[in-house]
Amino acid sequence: MSVLIIEAFYGGSHKQLVDLLQEELEDCVLYTLPAKKWHWRARVAALYFSQNVPIRENYRILFTSSVLNLTELTALRPDLGKLKKILYFHENQLVYPVKKFQERDFQYGYNQILSCLVADVVVFNSYFNMESFLTSIGKFMKLIPDHRPKDLENIIRPKCQVIYFPIKFPDVSREHDKDPESFFKVLMSLKDLGLNFHVSVLGETFTDVPAEYLYSTPEQLSKRLQNFCKRPDIIRKHLYKGEMAPFSWAALHGKFRSLLTTEPKEDL
Repeated sequence: MSVLIIEAFYGGSHKQLVDLLQEELEDCVLYTLPAKKWHWRARVAALYFSQNVPIRENYRILFTSSVLNLTELTALRPDLGKLKKILYFHENQLVYPVKKFQERDFQYGYNQILSCLVADVVVFNSYFNMESFLTSIGKFMKLIPDHRPKDLENIIRPKCQVIYFPIKFPDVSREHDKDPESFFKVLMSLKDLGLNFHVSVLGETFTDVPAEYLYSTPEQLSKRLQNFCKRPDIIRKHLYKGEMAPFSWAALHGKFRSLLTTEPKEDL
């Protein structure tokens, strides 16, 4: 295996991304820690992985999320420091919401900055995530009382790029081969249980709908869910105009494949 994927917080979007990469891209091996107590994962996961990731000569690329302190890992495992190191930001600790500014733990954001400095490529899931991180570095470092590092944004920015979080959209439609009856029975069951839920159905809508499905259409579902949908007439008339294609795995797999196949720099 030439691609080493390490995820210190294996849950939610972090899990979805690395599972997708391992499923769709060949030659990947994955090491993880459960998604709980993220504060402790951010603090000590590097030491755990340094002891539990086996030493192999065929690793060429290291892919990890920004939860991991990449600086500590590469210091503890110099063999991993020689790889092409890719750091992926699902969120950043410089602007992550806290109740009060005083509650923001300096160490988490500082660790992410250090990780960017040792990474070869820094990838963000959105332009907002990237710019909010980069433009906050200067202000964040002013929290240091004296002898502050300088020009960190200028050092890190050239390494940065945006690759959207990839989504594999399920094909759910009202055609008979997609089993629409079971799909809408589940929705009705959720409604009957009094559960609050939101559902988006993507895909083409065909005018030729078999008679047996007439009472399982979204319009009928709107009538049954009037307690949740106050204006079902708007739902019937609304046409979603958002652009989903850029976020699909079909559109993004080439970027991830290129990211994870490029050889490390010669001077490493």
